[in-house]
Amino acid sequence: MLLFVLLLTNIGAKAYVVGEYFVKDHITYRVIDASTSSPKLAVYNVKGVSGTVTIPATVFDGIDTHFKVTQIGGGHDSDNYEWSSTVTGVTLPNTITTIDSRAFAGSGITSLTLPASVTAVKGTKSMFWNTLISQLKEIRVAAGNTSFISDNGVLYTTGHKALIAIPNKYDLSSTTYIYSINPNCVKVYPDAIPSYLNIKKLNIPAATTDLSFGTWPQFSYSTFTLEEFDVDTDNSAFCSIDGVIYDKEKAQVLLYPPGKQDTHFTIPDNVTTVAKYVFYNNSYLTSINFNNVQTVDACAVFSCSLLQTITIPSSLTSISTGAFQTCPKMSKYIVEAGNPNYSTDDNGVLFDKDKKILIAYPLGREGNYAIPNTVTTIGYAAFYRSLNISSVTIPSSVVNLEQYAFRLMPNLTSVTFEEESQVKVFGYLAFYENPKLTVVTLPKSLATLGNSFSKCLALETINVPDGSQLETIAANAFSSSDNLTNFNFLGSCKLKNIGVNAFADKTKLKAFHFPASVTSIGTNAFGNTPAMETVTFADNSTIIAFGEGAFANSGIKSIKIPAGVKSIAKEAFKNCNVLEKVTVPAGCTNIDPQAFKFDSKLADIEVDANNTVYSSVQGILLSKDKSKLILFPPGKARTDFTLLPPSITKIGDYAFYESGTNFTNLVIPAKVNTIGQRAFGLCRSLKTLTLLCDQVIPSTKIDQGTNTMAFDDGTVASDKATDHVTVYVRKNLFDAYKADAFWSKFNLKPSFTVKAEGTTTTDATDEYIPTSANTADLLSTTANVKTFIVPKQISYRETGAAAATTYKVGLIGDYAFENANSNMKEVVVKADIDYIGAMAFVTKTQRNAATNTISPVSTTISQVVFTGNAPATQLSRNYFGLGAQFSEFFKGAAGTGACTQKIYVKKSKLAAYKTAWPAYTDALDYKIKGDGAADFQIATKYASFAREFDTDFADYLAAKGNTKIAAFVAGSQLIQGPGDYGTSAYHVRMTSIDEHGGNASYAYIPAATGVLLKVLDREKTDADFYYTIGEEDDRTYNITDNVMTGITVTDARVEASSTSPVYVMRDGLFRKVDTPIASFPVHGAYMKIKELQGGAKVIFDFKDPTTTEIESISADGTAVNSDDAYYNLNGQRFVGKPQQAGIYIHQGKKIVIK
Repeated sequence: MLLFVLLLTNIGAKAYVVGEYFVKDHITYRVIDASTSSPKLAVYNVKGVSGTVTIPATVFDGIDTHFKVTQIGGGHDSDNYEWSSTVTGVTLPNTITTIDSRAFAGSGITSLTLPASVTAVKGTKSMFWNTLISQLKEIRVAAGNTSFISDNGVLYTTGHKALIAIPNKYDLSSTTYIYSINPNCVKVYPDAIPSYLNIKKLNIPAATTDLSFGTWPQFSYSTFTLEEFDVDTDNSAFCSIDGVIYDKEKAQVLLYPPGKQDTHFTIPDNVTTVAKYVFYNNSYLTSINFNNVQTVDACAVFSCSLLQTITIPSSLTSISTGAFQTCPKMSKYIVEAGNPNYSTDDNGVLFDKDKKILIAYPLGREGNYAIPNTVTTIGYAAFYRSLNISSVTIPSSVVNLEQYAFRLMPNLTSVTFEEESQVKVFGYLAFYENPKLTVVTLPKSLATLGNSFSKCLALETINVPDGSQLETIAANAFSSSDNLTNFNFLGSCKLKNIGVNAFADKTKLKAFHFPASVTSIGTNAFGNTPAMETVTFADNSTIIAFGEGAFANSGIKSIKIPAGVKSIAKEAFKNCNVLEKVTVPAGCTNIDPQAFKFDSKLADIEVDANNTVYSSVQGILLSKDKSKLILFPPGKARTDFTLLPPSITKIGDYAFYESGTNFTNLVIPAKVNTIGQRAFGLCRSLKTLTLLCDQVIPSTKIDQGTNTMAFDDGTVASDKATDHVTVYVRKNLFDAYKADAFWSKFNLKPSFTVKAEGTTTTDATDEYIPTSANTADLLSTTANVKTFIVPKQISYRETGAAAATTYKVGLIGDYAFENANSNMKEVVVKADIDYIGAMAFVTKTQRNAATNTISPVSTTISQVVFTGNAPATQLSRNYFGLGAQFSEFFKGAAGTGACTQKIYVKKSKLAAYKTAWPAYTDALDYKIKGDGAADFQIATKYASFAREFDTDFADYLAAKGNTKIAAFVAGSQLIQGPGDYGTSAYHVRMTSIDEHGGNASYAYIPAATGVLLKVLDREKTDADFYYTIGEEDDRTYNITDNVMTGITVTDARVEASSTSPVYVMRDGLFRKVDTPIASFPVHGAYMKIKELQGGAKVIFDFKDPTTTEIESISADGTAVNSDDAYYNLNGQRFVGKPQQAGIYIHQGKKIVIK
């Protein structure tokens, strides 16, 4: 069946094309008007319910379309139009205007009332195809209807001008089963007298001059009990003889009663023509004498179940193909000698005289049949319902294969066309309903493939041979042949056109290779083909357009649009739930914004750079100048943040329409000022909208039409954006947004500021804006620091909130450090950054309001340190295809020079960063020389040190073989011992950091840890000395007994007094300071120990794991005489060489005096 059914939960407004079906509340509807302003539906069938069904006047699709229901019926032969027989009643709304073919078919409705609104009945199957409503007893018409009346349960048009229908179960017992048509009736509709009406005689008045002859069904084509027609003698068009209807002149027999019980009928002498459908479904006739008949029309004898032979008299010289059909006991046709135009063969098959036209095959014949090679035409329905034929070979002589030629042959398994076949066209439904046909190879000669194989339920494979002349696959070609799996082109083919619905609903079709010659693909041609994962096109493909719904609901995962395609129509790829990538060629310049609607996994639309209308950035479809966002592929949505190119100024119609469950947040760039129709329609999962806009997007630039609104307001669609979307805006624009009539309906929140990490000030200097419920974007900072830290996360408590919200810092925004404090020399990025914005680390820019341009000027930031293990994947310039001047790091005013900033990363990650950031290969390094303000050097053995991140001093030693550096932190316990400075002396045993909770290496220093560094193997570091980022920063270190306090981020005030001094390192020596230090240099450290007794002095011992090397500094801050001083192991000082034997320390060396 041709039935592309969608559940209402999966479809949305204007997501329809005419002819599309969907189901709601057991009712299948067909779209008959897909317009935005007035969409309309027809009721197609009702299934799975019992009792009386109420048809609604309007249908809301559950998303954003309100349909009006205006029609019942309109199904086709190959459609599943039947209602459940358990439906016994129906109530129609006063919106129904039309009753069309097959309305209520198969239902158990007993009484029907047409509302006043009904104005038309139409269709080839009359109003109802009345026969199919087998239990209907009466038809009523509501008051106020001006088009129809009910005459005691029988339906007529107003004034009894036309008889529409007598119900199947209409009770005629009171008239001895005779019905007399109203004398005013002029016309009787097809099937007005239904098959199951218990009637024996029909009286036709003089006025009735139109009995719908020549159409199918006849007005009484299959009324099994009807034995007699009685036509009024004054009727000017018809007459009746023995219950049979003739024309007035009695030259044509028009209708033989289906229930007339005579076994033989001789056509009167003066009759020369047997019209269409005369002998239809009669179960009594065994023979017909055509007497003097000269002409027999198509379908003249149809389904007469007992008819065994037909004799063609010599006078019968014109027999239409299809004249004799579906008489199952027909054993042979006999042609009288002397007939000039017709003949038979030994099998009783009827031909024309030369046996070029095979007119009719006797269905009662046993076995297969070899079609003679004289035959050029196989006539209309020639083998229709042949029970005994299992295989057919079409000889090469055959040119024409007429409609129904091989229809409904229940045992047919094989159809073979001889190699030199001449058949160019198969007639309508030529192989229709053959249930055992599985494989067909088409003849090379075939030029047009219509719907010849519709409803072949077992058909799996169609082969198109090499050298095929096939040019057209027509509309509905394989309707209801739902098992079709393979359509194979075995070589060259001339195929040009694939029609509307040609392969629609072929849910098992796996693939399709389009020959280069194909130029057009019709509406819904491959709609609802979820197994079709692969479509391929020749390199020289000539396709110029994809029609509406052409590949809707297909299984295509990736498609490269052929170079010749100029347009992609509305919903061409709708509901392609596995489609991930689309490649658009240069010549495709007309893409409907709804072409890829509901493609939840689509993540990449790639546009050829030479396309003059479209471009793409990161898979997002844009206008050529990148100012308009045309389509955002839903598969690109992220849960933490979703970014758009900063070049966008307009969000186009349907840009984000129903972008799926993953579309929870969006960052709208600074220049956007317009939002188009349904741009955010049905974005039910959207929670966060972050507006980086320089100005408020005005209400006048946001579509708010009833059926076109950019954001759903709950009045049309089931969604209401203001109920679930929080809009974050720049804090300087917050009041303006609150005052705006449109934006004020949302939950508005401003960006917020927090104090810079590592600072002691209470000033909130760093501006962030959330991009989702748990991710934030660093927008700017005014922090007065030398080293700025981008932290892993921040916390902010909104006014009135019970608790603070913690956000991951996932983005460094465009121009984040523009106008940063000039003291800032370094940025340390601790966060796992995913995006780095345009000119992010440029501190000075030039903005030109007239041209709306911005360019870099300079930067005070000398270096950026990234401690993360993975490089950001979204660097704005390359990610969004921006110009060189938008480089994230400073590369000169034009953005084309060398990067002037150093970019430091972990040694183990350098290769990964260089791969990810090829534009900054030369700037990337792991050898940190300093902090951006000055290089790090140890000039006299010792230096204090502290950093914002883990550092490691071991790599230089490993690379150079010298400069072993250890970090010491000391213990807090003072050791009392004799000395020469009064009543007591103290010393502090300095031990390396690895013995106090640090890393296993004494060269590894955790972040924010003050240490004393000592060069163990030499006096100072070389000019090329460096350290690296600590690789083991994934753990927390707890440094104990540390008397060193580090200074990070910026210079700091250090409090000191005579009772609470501090010790600072200068020129390799500790010096005591007992007054406050206004500005202690950043990245150094000072020592502070617990208060000593008045006048006491302290000695510091520095111990490493391999030797006991001691350097001593007096507690008063004066240097000892390093040339003359000796110390014993108790710290006692001697001037000059001691005379007593023992072990002493002199100039940092262990000395043994004997």
